[in-house]
Amino acid sequence: MNEDTAMNTDENGDPSMAHTVLLIDDEEMVVEVGKAILQRLGYDVITAMSGEEALEQYGQHKRTVACAVLDLTMPGMDGRTTFTRLRELEPQLPIIIASGLSCGQVADQFDGQDQISIIQKPYQVADLAGKIENLLTAES
Repeated sequence: MNEDTAMNTDENGDPSMAHTVLLIDDEEMVVEVGKAILQRLGYDVITAMSGEEALEQYGQHKRTVACAVLDLTMPGMDGRTTFTRLRELEPQLPIIIASGLSCGQVADQFDGQDQISIIQKPYQVADLAGKIENLLTAES
């Protein structure tokens, strides 16, 4: 077991109980602040600055990723395409869509999707914590 795996397990060494968040955003400041927030909340954090990088990171860490926080508007592979590709890899992956658009506008783009939540940017610590907790609780 490598060091990363050891850190991403529950007290019994079970990686299925890990609480690692994959944070995907093309803005460096959002990634830095989001990572700090998530770490303060007790989560391990893997970051990606693009949709392509998110798929690569998920492929490397899929056993430990509990959920993803995904920016909707990114250059290159946008959030919608990244969402679709992540769901092809893991249909039940809980994903929080982060956007400056209203929740209604975002919801219209993801109508009928399971294990999805929407958070408006800029997000507050309590809101993000609540969204992640709700998704992880719904998953169990």
